[in-house]
Amino acid sequence: MSLPPSDSNKHGEPSTTAGDKRTLRRSLLKLRSEIKPDERKHFDRKISQQVSKYLESFAFSSLGVYLPIRNEPELDVLYAGLSTKMALSLPITSGKEQPLQFFSWSPGDELVVGDYGIAVPKVLKPVPMPVAMLIPCVGFTEKRFRLGYGGGFFDRTLALYPETHKIGVAYSCLATTFDAEENDIPLDCVITEQGIVL
Repeated sequence: MSLPPSDSNKHGEPSTTAGDKRTLRRSLLKLRSEIKPDERKHFDRKISQQVSKYLESFAFSSLGVYLPIRNEPELDVLYAGLSTKMALSLPITSGKEQPLQFFSWSPGDELVVGDYGIAVPKVLKPVPMPVAMLIPCVGFTEKRFRLGYGGGFFDRTLALYPETHKIGVAYSCLATTFDAEENDIPLDCVITEQGIVL
């Protein structure tokens, strides 16, 4: 997997100061936005197949999923199949510096726009922390560290629930490098259209 052609130092490695992480994030978001629609649909199908295959090796009773924003992989067909096998839930932000809370959701449930423009269930039914989670990534490293949007919501949540199985979801072009910080938590795997990074 190749690094994004973006703001890097003379050795070609993205630098990892706080400011440069913001620059790297912008570069990766731009790269993701430039994926052509037909190619994106193909990638989304491949990712869905990879996730489905991966989950077959486990017996998760519950799974936290996400609804895509900002050109994240769209996995709606996958969710429809999974909803007959395990309880699905969506994460909702309860405030800055707070961990995520999870609410029951099934494909077809009515949604409304919540914080940060993210769709949430209209009827909120809180559920315990799911056994496993699908976590969208802005970028990821070969050691399975995730670059997100910078809010820290997933990091705070996973710090409270380290036993949760963490499945990153990303396009392969978002593979990159950056130095992990003390509070960064590696994912159990990252699934792309090209395969699974373990």
